[in-house]
Amino acid sequence: MSRRVNTGTELRKHIRKYTLGEKLKSITDLLGPDAQEVIDWAYDEAQRRIQEDSSLSNKDLGRIVYELIGTEAAIRLVTRNHARGRLTTKSEIRQRTGQTVEMPVLYRQAGLRHPQEARNLRHNLFHEAFLALILKLFPDVETSVPQTGEGLTPDLVVEHKDPNWTISVEYKGYRALTLLSESELLKAMRYKNVWGTAWLVTTTTKTVRPAYEGQIHSKQLVKEGVERLKKVYKRKAYTNEQRENRGIARKGISHLEKHKDLNLSCKLWTAEELLDSMKKGNPVKGVIITSGFELIGLLKDAGLDERADDVLRVMKTPATSLHSDTVTSVRLIE
Repeated sequence: MSRRVNTGTELRKHIRKYTLGEKLKSITDLLGPDAQEVIDWAYDEAQRRIQEDSSLSNKDLGRIVYELIGTEAAIRLVTRNHARGRLTTKSEIRQRTGQTVEMPVLYRQAGLRHPQEARNLRHNLFHEAFLALILKLFPDVETSVPQTGEGLTPDLVVEHKDPNWTISVEYKGYRALTLLSESELLKAMRYKNVWGTAWLVTTTTKTVRPAYEGQIHSKQLVKEGVERLKKVYKRKAYTNEQRENRGIARKGISHLEKHKDLNLSCKLWTAEELLDSMKKGNPVKGVIITSGFELIGLLKDAGLDERADDVLRVMKTPATSLHSDTVTSVRLIE
């Protein structure tokens, strides 16, 4: 039941202007008996921000108060769900509080660690390691991270001028026991179709690379990949790694079946062949798959021992235990 609170003139105006009455009731319900105290604090905090930020004025007061109390309600919802063993979703936060948030950031504000944060950390450690390698081997290249929502989005695009060449790179920061399946290889083929060269770099040691050689075709990948992944999905899962593999298998089957009508073909190359061709100014056209220990070898050969250790930690350390004092995990590196 919603509690009677003194919302103040500015907050009431904001609520009426944007028809947020139902959301305010939901927020005060989440805040419980502390609702009035939180609203009073939000007014003080909002006024402090307006005084310190010249881009803000008193007309922003109601909006800032609403955002502050909404965020506090969202934090309490996360904490409450966590105590019950439930994961809070972004859609639940938006529905209950009207706030659009980054879930890892919200979880951190609640003193908790969101599962996505662990995935982000694996990806970001990998990104820093690979970026260090490519810039050490080719210091005059330019790198960019394609923005999501622009179609195909590899994790990195590497461009060189004079001679002009471009390659796309996709990272897969898995545990060493996780299977890199035909689904990821098919994705790399789609990148190759756009950029000419696709380098699929992974931390796992279990890849389908040995099952294929020379020229490969997308329909072959779909057929054999679905068969392989269905076997993985049907196995009983007793450990977190097994459950993670089953989840990856289920997602991989869906991805392969979605692209069963693709008609792509390309050649598989080794990382050594790719790097030699890049040094000659004409990268080979096709797909390259590099496993975890191969990447570690490349990093150590380049004198990047600390980065090699980071990749090894991604391979060996469960996501929930992975930690870094230097690399962000709250959001993906862009």
